[in-house]
Order: sequence, then C-alpha cells, then structure tokens
Amino acid sequence: MSRQSTVGDRATNRDEYLSAILGSGFTKDLQLPFLPVGEPTGPTFLDTEACLCRRQNVPRSSQNEKGRLLWRCIGNQTEQGSITLTPAGTSGKWFRPASGDERSAAEVLELPLYDASNPPAIDTWLRWDRPSGSMVAGDETLSIWDKACTGRNRTSFSTSYYKAAAQRDKKEVPVDAAPCWRAGAVPMRLQSANQWQETGCLEGFYCPNNTMNSLPQFCPPFAECQMARLGTIPCSINGRNIGMGPFEPIICQSGWYCPKGGQETFKCPAGHYCQPGAATPTPCAVGSICPEGSEYQRYMIPLAVLIVLDILLIIGMVVLRFRGGLSASARKHQHNIFAKPKETVSGLARAVTFRQYRRLSEEHKPLRSIDHEMAAVGDVDPHQRTDVWAGFQEALNMSSQAYRGEDVPSPTKEGLENSLPPQIRAFVDSMRKATDAVDIGLSFGYSQLAFQPKGSNRPILQDITGSIQAGSLTAVMGGSGAGKSTFVNVLMGKTDYTHGSVTVNGVPGKLKRYKKLIGYVPQDDVVLPELTVHENILHSARIRLPQTWSEDDIRNHVAAVIDCLELSHVRDSLVGSVGAPVISGGQRKRVSIGMELAAAPMSIFLDEPTSGLDATAASSIMRTLKAIARLGISVITIIHQPRMEIFEMLDNLILLGNGQHIYEGPEADVQPFFEKIGYHFPPHANYGDVVTDIITGHGRLYKKDGDISKDALIAHWKASRSEVQSHRPEPTLDVSRPSSSGSTNAASDPGSSEGQRSSFPDLQSTKSKLLARASRVSVLSVEGFNLVSRKAPVHRLIKKRGASRPKQLWLCLSRAMLQQYRSLSILWYELGLATLAGFLLGLAEQSKKGVLFSGLYHRPYDILSTAADFKSAPEIALLTAIAIGLVAAAPGVKVFSEEMLLHRREAEAGHSRVAYFLAKSISVLPRMTMACLHFTVPLLLLSVPIIPWGVSFLTNLLYFYCIFGLASCISMVVKREDAPLFATMIALITGILSGAAPPLSNVRNWNMVWLWRASPGVWLAEIYFGQLVAPLGYLYDTQMAAHNTGFNLDRLYYNVGILLAIGTIYRVLALIGLFAGKKWRI
Repeated sequence: MSRQSTVGDRATNRDEYLSAILGSGFTKDLQLPFLPVGEPTGPTFLDTEACLCRRQNVPRSSQNEKGRLLWRCIGNQTEQGSITLTPAGTSGKWFRPASGDERSAAEVLELPLYDASNPPAIDTWLRWDRPSGSMVAGDETLSIWDKACTGRNRTSFSTSYYKAAAQRDKKEVPVDAAPCWRAGAVPMRLQSANQWQETGCLEGFYCPNNTMNSLPQFCPPFAECQMARLGTIPCSINGRNIGMGPFEPIICQSGWYCPKGGQETFKCPAGHYCQPGAATPTPCAVGSICPEGSEYQRYMIPLAVLIVLDILLIIGMVVLRFRGGLSASARKHQHNIFAKPKETVSGLARAVTFRQYRRLSEEHKPLRSIDHEMAAVGDVDPHQRTDVWAGFQEALNMSSQAYRGEDVPSPTKEGLENSLPPQIRAFVDSMRKATDAVDIGLSFGYSQLAFQPKGSNRPILQDITGSIQAGSLTAVMGGSGAGKSTFVNVLMGKTDYTHGSVTVNGVPGKLKRYKKLIGYVPQDDVVLPELTVHENILHSARIRLPQTWSEDDIRNHVAAVIDCLELSHVRDSLVGSVGAPVISGGQRKRVSIGMELAAAPMSIFLDEPTSGLDATAASSIMRTLKAIARLGISVITIIHQPRMEIFEMLDNLILLGNGQHIYEGPEADVQPFFEKIGYHFPPHANYGDVVTDIITGHGRLYKKDGDISKDALIAHWKASRSEVQSHRPEPTLDVSRPSSSGSTNAASDPGSSEGQRSSFPDLQSTKSKLLARASRVSVLSVEGFNLVSRKAPVHRLIKKRGASRPKQLWLCLSRAMLQQYRSLSILWYELGLATLAGFLLGLAEQSKKGVLFSGLYHRPYDILSTAADFKSAPEIALLTAIAIGLVAAAPGVKVFSEEMLLHRREAEAGHSRVAYFLAKSISVLPRMTMACLHFTVPLLLLSVPIIPWGVSFLTNLLYFYCIFGLASCISMVVKREDAPLFATMIALITGILSGAAPPLSNVRNWNMVWLWRASPGVWLAEIYFGQLVAPLGYLYDTQMAAHNTGFNLDRLYYNVGILLAIGTIYRVLALIGLFAGKKWRI
C-alpha cells in the first residue's frame, strides 16, 4: 500500500491532515482554505475571499426561516471550521438561495459538492442573532474573517478544494490543499489579518490568491528557485514569475504592471515600459522606442541628433575643403594672369608667391629648393640685384654708398624717404604712429648691475656697466654659465636685478613697465601650428598695438611686416609644427620675429636667432635684423659662435664671462682689443670663433704665453673699459666691411691687405675713422628725422598699448575656435574613442536590461527578496567615470600644455593671462559636448537604465568638465611630454574614488570620506545611484541601500552644483598655476 493511502487512513481530523501534509512543524494558526475539514456534505464552494460556503439548515430554535436550507459562508475555516462548520454552527454570513428548492432538504444535502444549481443570492445577507434566536439583517458585528465573505463562487479556489476532498475520500494525502509546492515545506505567514486589511498586497506584487482568509505566506523554495534568487532573478517557469506556493506573493513580471491591490496584472501598453515590480507603467520619453510589453525604453532622438550632427560636420568639412581648393586655384590663376615670372631664380621665387604650401615632404624638390632666403644671399651681390625684393634688407641697399666718406654730405629727409621702398615706408609710418615719435628705438644704460638669486652664495651677474644705443644691432656672447640669458632677462624686466641701476632712454625705473614696448623672440620658434603665417602675426598685432588703431590700420601694418619679412608667398600657409613642418625653418623664424614686429616694439631681444638654421638662412635672418636696427629699432641678440659674415654685421658686442664684463664695444674694435693683450687672430679665421674661444678661457691657441683665464680678461676689461667705451661710434649702415674671406669692398677701408681684415693695434688710431662714421646712424635718425620735440613720453605710450581685456578675450576666443576647427582630424579621433568607450560600456551592461538595482522588499515581504544588488548602480558610475577619464584626460591636457611656451611669451609681452585662459576654456566646450554626446548615446542606447537621458547627459558632461579642468591643472605643473600620461593616471584614480569599490560606507569607517568627497567621481556616482534607486522606493527598502552604500538618494541638484563647482575650482587652480608659471612645473 502506498504512503499516501496509509497516511490517509490515519488522517481522521484536521491536525492529522496537517501533520500528513506538513509534517510535525506546522502551526495551528495556518490558513489552509483548500483543505477539507470534517465531512463535507451537499453543495459546497469557496468564494472570492476563500470563505467556505455550504448549504446548511437554519438552527431549529430560529424564530424565522425555520426548516429552510440556507447558504452559510465562514472565513478562516481551516482553524475554526471543525468547530463552527457543523449543523449546529451559527457563525458567519447566511445567504438565501437564489431560488426555491424543488428537492427536499435531505435530497439537497445529498447533492455533490460541486453542485451549483441554486447559488446564494448575494445581494443581501443575514446573520444569526443569538439573543433573539432569529436571522437578522447583516451588520458589522461579525469577525474580521467572516466580514470578508462575499458568497460569490471562485472557481479556481473551489476546484482545488474539490480535488483535495477527492484525495481525502481516496484516503490519500490532499496535496492540492498543500500551502507550498515543495513537499513537507512549512509556510510562514507574512501578514496578519489586520495588516492585510490595512495595506493589502504591497505595490509591485501580484497576489492573485491572497485574501483575508488566504493571507500571504512564504514557502521555502526549490533548489532551482533558490539559485535563481541568489542570482537576483525571481523564480520563474517559461519566463513567467511564480511563487513557491498558491498564497505566496509574486513580484510583478517585467513588461507587465500590477495595479494597487495586486489582484490583476496588465501588459505594459505601447509608449510605456515596465521593469520588474512595476506598479504603474512608466511613460517613455518622446521619440523613444517602447512597443507593447516593453521592459525598458531606447532613446532614439539623441541617436538621431548625433547622426545629424556628424553628417553636418562631415558635409561642412567637405564644403570648406572644396571652397579652400577653389580659392587656391583662383589665386593661382589670378597670379598667372598678372605676373609673368622670368626664367631666373627670382622668377621662380615669384611663381610660388601665391602658392598654397603643404608639408615640405609633399613639395617638388625644384620648387622647394628655391627658398626666398637664398635670393638675398646667393652668388650675386644683393647690392647689385634689382629683380628680387629683399624685404627689410632693402634698407641696407639705400643710398648710403653715396656718403661713405667724410667728404660726402648726408642726404636730405626727402631724398632718404624717396629711397625707401613702399613696403618699408609703410612699416616705418606704422612704427612712427605706434610710438608717436620719429626716434622709434629704446636705449639702455646700466651701472654696477648685479644679480644674485635668493639662497645662493654666488652672484650670476656682477659689476656690469655699459649702455646699448637705440637703433643698434648688439650681440651678447659668452660661454655656458656666463650670464647671457640673465643679463638679457634683466634688461627686459623679466628678472629683477639685486644691485645697481638700469635706465631706459635715460630714465630710471622699473623695467617691467616697458614690456609692452619690448619684443622678445625665443630660441625656439614658438608659434601656433594650426594658424597661418598671416593669422599668427595678425593676432599679435591686434592684441598689442595701441587701442586707438582701427582694424584697417592693424591689417595694413601686418601686411607691411609680412612684406618686409619676405613672407608674402607663404602668407596663407599654415605654419605647421616642428615634427610636421609646412614652411621652412628660416620662414618659421621670420614668423616668430614678425609676431614681435607686429606689436611695433621699440626694442627686440632675440635668444640665439640663428640656432637650428643652416648657414644661408642664418645669414639671411641676421641681415634682416641688421636692417631692422637700421630703421631705428634696438636689436639685442644672444648669439653663439656666429659665422664670419654674421659676426661682421654686428654693431656692438657685449662679451661676458663668469657673470662679468670681458668686453663691451664696437665689433670692429674687438680684434684690436684682444691683440693689445697678446692674442693673435690667424689669417682667414672666423673671428667669431676666435673670440668665443678666448672669452671661454680656451684661447691658448691664439696666445702662446701669459694668462688666458677669464679672470684675467675680466681684470683687463676693468682697467681699460673707460678708454674703449669712450670710442664707441653710433651704429653704421656699412655692412660690407672687409672680411677674412675677402668679401666685397674689402679694400674700401684702409689697413686691409690682400682682402684680409686689419688688426688695428692702436685704439687711438681708429678714433677718427669711427667718428667719421658716427653720422651713419639709423636711417630714421639722420638730419631732419630726429625731432626730439616729437618724442612722446614713454609712460603715455605704455598706457595706450594693448587691447582692452574684453577685446583680448574675444580675440583669444576667436583664435582658439579657429584652432579647434583646424584640428578637426584630432577631433574625429576623440569622438571615435568616446563612441567606442560608450559602446563597450553599454554592451557590458546590456544583459541586465536596465535592471541595475535590486534590494530588500518592504516588510513583511522582505523574506521574498532575491539577492540584493547594491553594486550595479555604483559600478556603472565607476565605469562611466573611468571611461570619461580615459577619453578626456589627454585632450584636456592638450588645451594648455602644447601652448605653455607661447603663452609665456605672450604674457611677458603684456597679454592678459585671464583672457587667454577663459578663451581656451570656453573654446573646448563644444568639443567637450560633442565627445560627451558620442559617449552617452551608445551607453544609454545599450545599457537602457531608467535614469532620464537628460540627467545622464548633464552628469556626464559635468564630469567631462571636471576632467578637462583637472587636466588643465596637471598641464600647469607637469612637463608637456609627461602630462598626458600623468593626467590619465590621475583621472583613473579620480574615477576609482567614486565610492563603488571600496564602498563609501567602508570609507566612512576609515574617517576618509573627505578624500573621496574631494573627487568628482563620488558626486557622479551619487547622481547615478539616486536616479537608478530612488524611483524604486515603493518596492525596495532604498534607505537601507543608501545607508549600506553611503550614498544619498535625493540630492540631484546639490550634486550637480557640486560637480560644477569642482570643475570650476580645478580651473581656478589651473589659472593660478598659469600665473605661477615654471615655478610649479615638475
């Protein structure tokens, strides 16, 4: 005999049945509405509230309805049914039959349980009133269970009851009455009757079988179900969520929603989405794809906007390139019509005048080899050439030949002006207008000048006394550590001297005030590669020229500068970088000089202008500087081992050693000076090399006996400087003095022999010759030009110089936006990287279908919870922070690090640092927004979180803003070549400090929350966590999740403000670093 039959034989009462079904662990207060109790006779059913309804005789003592068979429904029948559901029982609700019985009472009670031929009339109900002994109209005196009875048959309940009764009749265990599907499992009641009456089924749950008489229960799950719950997945069969017993609440199915009460479930309508546990459908955003039964929404409008923007960007690039090609062709065609170049070097030079340059590697060799610089210093004497425009060097070819001797009178003002080419005349007119004077140069005087750094026992400069005349070309020479750069920095006002005095135009004062009147050309050609030659020079002019100048005046001045620097043929060519050049090295140097001349300076300082150039280009640059000096601008240059031709171009030399003077005076007197103390200059030697060897203490080759140390040279200078400096002439137009190589006009000066340079052993013997040439000064300072009465006060010039701060901001912003446009290829790489990062991150989260949080259900359903997932929401924020850091760190560094040298050069010339910084910061906002859009669209398209798209985009954009600001800080303190890697590392650390791992709650125990809160990653994660978790507060205990993770749920606007503030603070720190300059760089 089977176990079921054996148990059925023993189960003769309720407790035995319960023991058979549940074992010995059951409790007597369990509701088992499907379990037959007693001997059911006659028609019986369970109503919608699981009340047991049965035909029963009215008590015999009834004063009314006596002898009739009524329907009696009682609640909680499992517990009280064996006592109350008997013929003598009177509790519960009583209903009259819907019609009169055609059978006798005995026959009715013999009918089967499932007979429904005469159901109760449920419009009115009665109750047994014991005091009166009669049936009375119903009132509220019934028990809480009986009040719930409806008398309306619920087929599903009744069917289970009938099956259990049949199993009992067969002496089997009534498994259809079991409260749990797992054999022997004992249920646990989740809600009491009062709790059910107050709250009913909790929001987000489906409770189809739960009533006042079948209260929610928890059943131990099957092993498969337990594994699913541990994986945060509800128990399900064939994709449908199920409970582990008929009375266990079920979490609402994804794609469906369960309205309040939990008795019904509806498929999510189109235009809405329903995540697991949805109580109401969530409307989808406009333009999102949400078909019927959607579990999430896909944002399509952002994708469409992104595609449109990319298409427009591509079309714009193609159109602009096409227009650029047409413009270039038009200019070339126009030039071919109006210009007929000769079949000479000069003709070829003209042929490329309006040519659009590309990278040098792309040029044809014959055209590339014909550098315009060669035309000025080629095999043909430039003094005799008439077919090549030599720019500023034309100033060296004026009618000075006519008055070389003392017996030739100086030309008149009109004659000299007529000899000036129109381009140079335009430049001179602009210079006069800018300086409000005819004498446009600055002179410097210095006495006992010394500089000793703080904390150092050894001075870098000491006892420097002398002067630099306006309109002269002066070279500062010396070995390494001689103090050349420090001396020049002191004169420019970059370094404050610690002893002595310096005057400018005879006026003592702070040298920093003159920075707007002084130009500085660094050794490296610091120009913007994304701009053309004209744009680089024009920007410098707009920023630094007097505020009263009109745009036409500025452009005319820039055009004159470009023409005079022989850059017209590359005017519209990009400058390019050193690694990817577009113009030649000599032309880059000219652009660098042009950026200073565009500011109409009264003095120009240059740091080794010939460094990195070939001999031809170096000679051409120096001739240009010589000509600029002849026009009246003071030119002071640091130079190292010049070739002979360059050495002879110099007007004056300042030779330094160990920070002190070795010689200062005319270049023509340096040889006699050293020969007087025993040095011998070999014939045909490069005197520049000889002088360099001597002043660096390596002159033994030129002096066989005696002391050749630098200290000896310094001592000799101190003894003889008064005599030498008293013989200093004014600068001369004569650039063709005899050289050791026998150059042109070598015999024009007395004392030369076979084309070799004279030694001039006696300084006094040269005095008359030097004085004879004293009148050959700047071509703008000859008779009729030097009108002292027209010299404007320097302080007034300084006050007028430079654009206003708002205008500088606009000009810098325009330049920065042009740079962004010119680097579109780099932008495409950045956008591609952002898209890839968003795609991969979205792909990694796609399997979760937007369900990025699951916690503990609200009590008392918390025991039904799946494994809590508090990590997914912070983790997607962590991955987002890391991805944005990797995408934005390197581009953020490039905003400033690539231009630090240029900015320092501009700032030292009087540019506004704040205007530059704000312009650069604003210019990257469109780039940043596009990168954020390309990152956010694929991320949300694939991961489909419930966070609103606008909130996510704004949060990501603010984090981009923070990373760009952080990268700007790093670019101020880290060297350019190390900054990208360093910024990426810092951005990675910042992302890790988002509070996901380790959790922010653990950090609180370490008392290190302040460090995490200093990172923008925490605020990003808190926004994501709040937006992903807070909307589920009706279903989960989100406050417990917030406590366990350490995040707040409802501080969206506060967190947005903090992210904005952090990004701004980073930029303030970067601005401070910009002012601090090299002091912070590591």
